[in-house]
Amino acid sequence: MSGNTASDRLALKTPEASLLYVLESEFNLSYREAREVVSAAQELLGLDRPTGQVRSGQMRLVVASLRAPFGPPLDETARVEVTLTVDAGTADAAVLSEQGRLAVRRGRILRLVEEALEQGGVLTEEDLARALQVTRRTIERDVQALRTAGHLVQTRGQVKGTGRGQTHKVRIIELWLDRQGYDKIALWAHHSVQSIKRYVSTFLRIVTLHRQATAVSEIAFLVAASEKLVSDYLGLYARAQGEPLRRAKLDEELARVGGLAEVVQKGGRRA
Repeated sequence: MSGNTASDRLALKTPEASLLYVLESEFNLSYREAREVVSAAQELLGLDRPTGQVRSGQMRLVVASLRAPFGPPLDETARVEVTLTVDAGTADAAVLSEQGRLAVRRGRILRLVEEALEQGGVLTEEDLARALQVTRRTIERDVQALRTAGHLVQTRGQVKGTGRGQTHKVRIIELWLDRQGYDKIALWAHHSVQSIKRYVSTFLRIVTLHRQATAVSEIAFLVAASEKLVSDYLGLYARAQGEPLRRAKLDEELARVGGLAEVVQKGGRRA
């Protein structure tokens, strides 16, 4: 792992890190295998979604409402309280190990902005500086670098009361449909490779359930995702039907997933 400072070690003292330790020491899993199990558990139990309940690594912050018009001073603007995941535990630890501290902070900026939007709020650069305990100048540099790299960092002023645009997760799936490799997408997104794979897995499960005529609300429950994310992914799926290259990639992956599911149901292996 890169870095051995007190803050680095403290970042690993989380419930997720404790579960990692148990999986490695008592179940003899490798670190990578244990991390995959923790990530899957977080997704399936809905632990990676923002909620009103503050968990380890999270904070509550009162911010401008997404629907508030841009222009009036913030003290005259409608506000909402949001729950933000400042430290995502093993997910952030993986990025720290694979990409370094700068990538962790920029990945956190992307996550915090999107979490606020999901809860009807929009962050200012001052909000981000407060949450991440850095200067506004640092946030300004990071946001500029992220936008230059093609990220839609929707802070207040950028949104301008028009509502949220394309989500970070949708863009990640688009890159995957364009046959970008997991490693390349992870570097661009400041995520771990395991996180990217989880996003793809969730997308494929959502599409599969949709093809089985499952309602959006039921899909959201079954995959432990928000209805907004399910709708965003299904919108991407619908657009891909008119894009031959993306449709071909999606059909290949759905066929592969369907084949694996059939093998599991039969209790055998493919030749």
